[in-house]
Amino acid sequence: MARHKIAARAGIAAGALLAAAIFVPSSLADWASVDHPRLAAEVAPWSAPAAAGAAAALGANPRDPQVRALVRKALARDVTLVPAMEVRALDLALTGETGESRLLFQLSDKLSRRSLPTRLWLIQDSVDRGDVPGALRNFDIALRTTTDAQPILFPVLAKASSDPTLTVPLAHLLDQPSDWRLMFVDWALTNDAHLAGMAKLVAEMRDRRFVVGNSIDQQLMARLANDGEFDAAALLNRRFGRPARGVADPRFGDPAAHYPFGWGLVNDGTLSAERTVSGSSSLLRYAAEPAHSGQVAAQLLTLKPGPYALATRTASGAQGEAPYWSVACAGQQGTVLTELDQPTGAGGTASATFIVPDGCKAQWLTLRLRPSAGATPQSGAIAWVSVAPR
Repeated sequence: MARHKIAARAGIAAGALLAAAIFVPSSLADWASVDHPRLAAEVAPWSAPAAAGAAAALGANPRDPQVRALVRKALARDVTLVPAMEVRALDLALTGETGESRLLFQLSDKLSRRSLPTRLWLIQDSVDRGDVPGALRNFDIALRTTTDAQPILFPVLAKASSDPTLTVPLAHLLDQPSDWRLMFVDWALTNDAHLAGMAKLVAEMRDRRFVVGNSIDQQLMARLANDGEFDAAALLNRRFGRPARGVADPRFGDPAAHYPFGWGLVNDGTLSAERTVSGSSSLLRYAAEPAHSGQVAAQLLTLKPGPYALATRTASGAQGEAPYWSVACAGQQGTVLTELDQPTGAGGTASATFIVPDGCKAQWLTLRLRPSAGATPQSGAIAWVSVAPR
């Protein structure tokens, strides 16, 4: 019914004015070409773009006689129409005429850099010929010129990040400023399957400002640590962080030492731990509402097997139950290596020894608050904590 109405309106306009007989159907064809390309070709049969669009819409089988007829019609009127050229090139490729098909796609590339079908063919052709730079160049062009490429190419790039032969070329591609690279990294970070590959890729990047400025390193390290990928997290920390032999930021004065290889602090209203300054000294102040307990500070260590000493000092007198430190192997086992109560008196120190066994590649150092026995909130401040070889 809608089709008949469109044709009727076009006929009325044609009877009213000769110019409108051309203008109105062309306008309707432009409108219909978005969602109804075959209808557009019928409304404006003289329009080469409409015929090309209809052919492209039917191009699931480019050897279909109807498709071929539309392609011939379009190219007879305008030999530079990229959609018709692409359908014809695909037709040739499917019939084994690969040389002619390649020539048409290359011509299409020269006519328009915005055509995604041509760009995808060029990517595949480069891959088939082992031309990695060529494939990545066309990836970049496609992603720069149309957002339609993202759902198709982002998964391909993310999967390729796990291929060691592609890590460096992909890293150099992401080093080039573009509108799409941050969107790609953000997309890849939502998929756990790509995290390890992305970590290696990002570690090879030279654009430190891009990585650090967008907190990509921090996001990756935190995700990797939570997923037990400690080696990959440590690789990124060596590249973009400040690796510590023991505790990073032991005196709580360096907020740039980021989690997981720096302090991850909790502040949820009932439990809190935050850096603060008293006089000329920085310290860690903690607090908890009555009957609330749990972890308030943590960081990941990478101690080698051997004996160590955990030590701490209290900055000001504690109120309520004493919190305690623990060192435990990171991972599924989570073997606790030692626990140490924080002294409650101002200036008090305490220490404990422990051994890191073989196979314990990383360790969590955590501060936990115990539930208070009374109705008084807990609070206190810690001057420093250290872990050193014995």
